[in-house]
Amino acid sequence: MDGFRVVLRRLDEALSASLLDAAVRGAEPGEVMPVEAGAAGWTADRRAAFLAFHHEWAATPTTYAILVDDVVVGAARLQPTPDGDLETGLWIGREHRGRGVGRAVVALLRAEARAQGAPRVVATTTDANTAARRLLSGAGAHLRTRATPTPDGDTIEATLDID
Repeated sequence: MDGFRVVLRRLDEALSASLLDAAVRGAEPGEVMPVEAGAAGWTADRRAAFLAFHHEWAATPTTYAILVDDVVVGAARLQPTPDGDLETGLWIGREHRGRGVGRAVVALLRAEARAQGAPRVVATTTDANTAARRLLSGAGAHLRTRATPTPDGDTIEATLDID
């Protein structure tokens, strides 16, 4: 990550349009929001649904825009769980994947979880998402396979202790 500055900024209305641009440029709709059957790609309806989905998340102080050198490249969230942990999820546009942005984001999320007093950060992914599994295990998360089949393989639960 030499030469890059990664920051998290709470998602607000001003950042929403930039987040949509980052999603359209660097991700498929299903990578960045729940999608229903219909036409593939970033249709006008999908763009509106993306903004509505992230507007709903921005209503809580848990969603962050990921910025690399002041450019929005993805999103991350921290959501309280009933157990007192913080659940996380993130996506990064294709042009910034594999460059260390994810590692920097996980470190920032971990620091935020520590500041909030959470004992753990938890995440869920699938067996097919090798990049997420590699990122989480590289950060020290304990991965556990839950035999819950999805179209992308079994569900993987990750637990990252905050020490």
